[in-house]
Amino acid sequence: MSHVHYFGDGYEMEKDNDIRQSAWVCMFNPNAKEAVLDFTFYYEKAAPTTMTLKVPARTGVNRHLSECKEVHMNQRFGAQIVTSANMVIQITTGYYGVEDKVDWYTRAMHSVICGTKLSKTNYYADALVIDRPGNRLKEPEWAFLLNPNKEAAEVKLHAYYGNGTKKVYPFHVGAERVLPVFMDELVIKNQIYGAKYVSSVPIAVQETRLIEEEDRHTIRACFSVMARTSLRG
Repeated sequence: MSHVHYFGDGYEMEKDNDIRQSAWVCMFNPNAKEAVLDFTFYYEKAAPTTMTLKVPARTGVNRHLSECKEVHMNQRFGAQIVTSANMVIQITTGYYGVEDKVDWYTRAMHSVICGTKLSKTNYYADALVIDRPGNRLKEPEWAFLLNPNKEAAEVKLHAYYGNGTKKVYPFHVGAERVLPVFMDELVIKNQIYGAKYVSSVPIAVQETRLIEEEDRHTIRACFSVMARTSLRG
């Protein structure tokens, strides 16, 4: 448990004739006193927004972020959540077809326990973009670089591929911004790689991969993970 929590992949997408995406924040306060939660939402191009929630003692609750006026619609966002007591916070995201809004029929979903620290070095192991000609299965991937600091972050992705190749990809993440990176346009496809992000200031990194079919406008499955931070920060 922790007093501070981070996630990078938030999205309230409500666009006509497109796959919808929506997120819930799930909060567990196991303590004997009510907890106060201060949220700061960070966007790619907009200034941060804030909100405050309270969670009763020894209670687990969730909040659909589409109901929160403080969250910008149709803009990807990350968040820092500071809590008055040690808590567990989880971000759960659902994907919905163009016809599913009325009953919130879920086509796919991922759920991630928030990170609890920023780091100048972040790692994850299962990085992969699958996109083979003639193969119906596609697996696009995103990385979300969350920089809640007052100064910009210069970040390098060191990608270690399974065939021994190493590539370095640089990014600039503005102060108090989140940078969504569509990996399909960047990395070597159809080769798994280990990802190491090295940043000039401490950041949080979240990776999300979708599983879809080329001939169907829907999401079959997905998963997401917060990168593991360096012990040295």
